[in-house]
Amino acid sequence: MFSEVLYPTKASLLTLSSEGPYMDIAKWNKSYETGNKVVDAQHQQLFRMVNALHAAILENRSKDLLMPTLEKLANYTIEHFHSEEALMAEVNYPALAVHKWKHEDLTHEVEELVGKYKSGQVVLTVTLSNFLANWLQHHIKEDDMDLVRYLQAQAKSAAASSSGS
Repeated sequence: MFSEVLYPTKASLLTLSSEGPYMDIAKWNKSYETGNKVVDAQHQQLFRMVNALHAAILENRSKDLLMPTLEKLANYTIEHFHSEEALMAEVNYPALAVHKWKHEDLTHEVEELVGKYKSGQVVLTVTLSNFLANWLQHHIKEDDMDLVRYLQAQAKSAAASSSGS
């Protein structure tokens, strides 16, 4: 999947970064907000980390400098996935298994990429940062927002039950 040529979608068009001379590949905006402060903070951090990786790739940083950036992003992503999955389990989210599978699929691909990069089998290009930005944006707007809708429906149902008692 990483070897495919990926083009940014309209949603991920590059915007000037306020933090450096490079353009952000992923720009946070209100449309990504889930309403859960912890999840939103984690998503914002993932956006920053994808942008940091993108900038490092554009700067043609050495492997010694790129590897820690890539590993931090991979580790933080796994932490975020566990946090999100714990929330889903806590609320008995019916699509937990499918959502978790999507997390595991990306985790496996990234772990494979990290291994290949460490061994010198692949080089990191903006195709990777494009892929990660697009995956993150799509995952939040589609899969994570499905969870938000479920939570909102549960809250409405609970409110209706308590007012009907």
